[in-house]
Amino acid sequence: MALDQIWKQQLTLVTYGNEFLTKELSFNRWKQHPIFDQQLFAFRDLLSQHLLAQHFQVWLEGLKKQGTKRLSLHSSSLLNDEQNPNANVELLPFAHFIVSHEGSKKTAWILGKELPEWYNADNDFEAPVSQQNPLRHETFWRFELTSKLAKRIEADLQRPNWDDIQSYTQAELFNSPYALGFVEPTPSNLPYYGYVAKTITENGSDLDSQKLALLPTDYPADFAHKSLYRIEALEKYIQNKLQHPQHEDGSLLSADEQLNLRHFSQKLEDLQAKFIVKVTNHYQTAQLTSVAVNNPLEGAPVATATSAPHQHHKIGSSAVFKLILITVVICIVAYYFGL
Repeated sequence: MALDQIWKQQLTLVTYGNEFLTKELSFNRWKQHPIFDQQLFAFRDLLSQHLLAQHFQVWLEGLKKQGTKRLSLHSSSLLNDEQNPNANVELLPFAHFIVSHEGSKKTAWILGKELPEWYNADNDFEAPVSQQNPLRHETFWRFELTSKLAKRIEADLQRPNWDDIQSYTQAELFNSPYALGFVEPTPSNLPYYGYVAKTITENGSDLDSQKLALLPTDYPADFAHKSLYRIEALEKYIQNKLQHPQHEDGSLLSADEQLNLRHFSQKLEDLQAKFIVKVTNHYQTAQLTSVAVNNPLEGAPVATATSAPHQHHKIGSSAVFKLILITVVICIVAYYFGL
């Protein structure tokens, strides 16, 4: 099962919200970000259920007045041991939640919905189609975190090693036998948008709507953008294989193969959720280490980004001779001692 796409709005609120909090980024530049099309967000207090803000602009302006210096995104698994203090609100099992940082105080903003007192069915009530709101309406609930949870939040704020992350995701995901046949996405060298740009017609001509990436493009976060494209494409590829469990020759996957594929899909979802946390909180530094590589055409080193943190050293002929000699001595000793 793929991650709910609400993570894209959460990521955008955190990344652009931080630019507003720290660098006075104007709302005119991003409050009409296409990722918020057909989305309606409200912000309430979890204990009192009072409405705090009816739009994310009002929410961010209120946070800034209160002294909030930073926003961050975290895995909802951190809250597994916490008790919901309000039985009238159901906290939804989305993968992430937002945290606002005001001095040493940390406040969680968790997605959830109010429960109607007179309707107790397990499924949500469905009004007639003509009476349904076409917008997706979500509420962020304010919940102050304990000092214990605040310390766990700090772990996500430690600067990541992007080279290690690249090596790990490449080995665990893209080099997996379940990714055999996966084709790299073609737009992976572009900023990651996360939505299909709409067009509008004016005087009979099509115009591109305002396009903004999910991450502010003021930073050279090439690795973040490319990885978001690659992981999303791999997720779609695996979902397609689950829906059409066939080998390339048309034969069906066995029951065990389908089970293993589902396990890999769960692993992919878990690593994608964790990668989103790292990118959201540290996109400004999301670059791989550049390593000088000799250019055989010009005889000069060329700086390239690499995912391999280990350097390979050239072995001289004398070292090879010593290695052979040591091997021969070991073999003779092993022969005489009966090893």
